Amino acid sequence: MIKYCYFNGKIITLNKAVLPVYDLGIVRGYGAFDFFRTYNGKIFQPKDHYARFKNSLKEIGLKLELSFQDFEKACYELMKLNKMKEASFRLLMTGGTSDSLLSIKPNLFILTEPITDYYLLYAKKGIKLITSEYLRPFPLSKSTCYIEAVRLEAQKQKADATEVLFFKDKKLYECSTSNIFIIKKGIFYTPKNNILHGITRKVVMDLLNKNRFKLIEKDISEKELLAADEIFITATNKKVLPVIKINNQKIGNGRVGDLTKQLQQIFDNYILNY
Repeated sequence: MIKYCYFNGKIITLNKAVLPVYDLGIVRGYGAFDFFRTYNGKIFQPKDHYARFKNSLKEIGLKLELSFQDFEKACYELMKLNKMKEASFRLLMTGGTSDSLLSIKPNLFILTEPITDYYLLYAKKGIKLITSEYLRPFPLSKSTCYIEAVRLEAQKQKADATEVLFFKDKKLYECSTSNIFIIKKGIFYTPKNNILHGITRKVVMDLLNKNRFKLIEKDISEKELLAADEIFITATNKKVLPVIKINNQKIGNGRVGDLTKQLQQIFDNYILNY
């Protein structure tokens, strides 16, 4: 089957969307992206993802010329051409080619991918995290620099873990591809500073507030993390995913907690009617 993508203002077949080896995304690791999906055939929070992508680019010195209307139109056209009822998308900009390897002439892609839904696999039994001492450069930007996550992939698989949790100076930040929340004595906590502000995280925070749960954004220590009653992560392809183990330590009683289950139901109802 022929597959299509968006590349620098045009929709073309995927096999024609190629980058020169001297693209700054390759030789300097210079670029940013965003990742989002559909529910019920509709793009989930498209304005939020578009705004975050623009902010990610701004943080690293790139600029998006594509309007929101053209962005949204291209996504739905790609779904139609690729014959997808539901899809995940990768919105990607690289620095482009440059003789000096420093000047910027960016390349912009929109790619469609099948949805990999970790939620279906782990929602009821929970997941394990491993930890790493690391703080992402430009943490407010969803840059293409995923060296630490890729470096630890083999270790993660060996440990039968789903995500890598990043710490620095004994402070908790985020996972390699998701945000994290802890619950202690009925109160929800999530890191506030030096993290990527996830769109699913934002929706979950809104739902917690609307349902009158107490939520606090603050710095969270390693000690507070391991003493939590419940922990869960949020992400586009993970929704609200319970964490029952970090490294070799169980969280709470080692089972999915009641408040996490309650939040999962609230989130499921939200996307059912999205």
